[in-house]
Amino acid sequence: MKYQNIFLLALVLLVVSCGKDDPDELLTVVPMIELIKVIPESNQVQQYTDELTFTISYSDGDGDLGTEDPDVPSIELVDTRNPDVLKFDYHLSPRAPSGSELKITGELNVILNHTIIIDENNNSETTTFKIRIKDRAGNWSNEVETGVITVMK
Repeated sequence: MKYQNIFLLALVLLVVSCGKDDPDELLTVVPMIELIKVIPESNQVQQYTDELTFTISYSDGDGDLGTEDPDVPSIELVDTRNPDVLKFDYHLSPRAPSGSELKITGELNVILNHTIIIDENNNSETTTFKIRIKDRAGNWSNEVETGVITVMK
């Protein structure tokens, strides 16, 4: 009888411990992003003419991503060759209704219309880009970085 009770207790503990975490419960009020892809997939662009598209996924536990004010930037894109100068800010429209506290997830594209070669003596240069987003409460997401991208004349 004693072994039967121990077996039953072990079985109950096993079943209870096998529960899966609900992904929505894991969302925090600090935004999280992940780099999905970069276009062009060749990671080579012509200076002045080719655009780069960065597709990122986002999640936020309280849904306060983006602002209605188009003058308030929420996305930061940095060219690592010269992060102080080659920093681009983008507006992000609200991802959820203002005043709501919804758990949100989704994808968005960040488009850099063109880039340049910094040293005109070079025929090409390599760089990476870093991206992060900020919510209305001022929380910055994690930062994601692209693979190496070649800029050509």
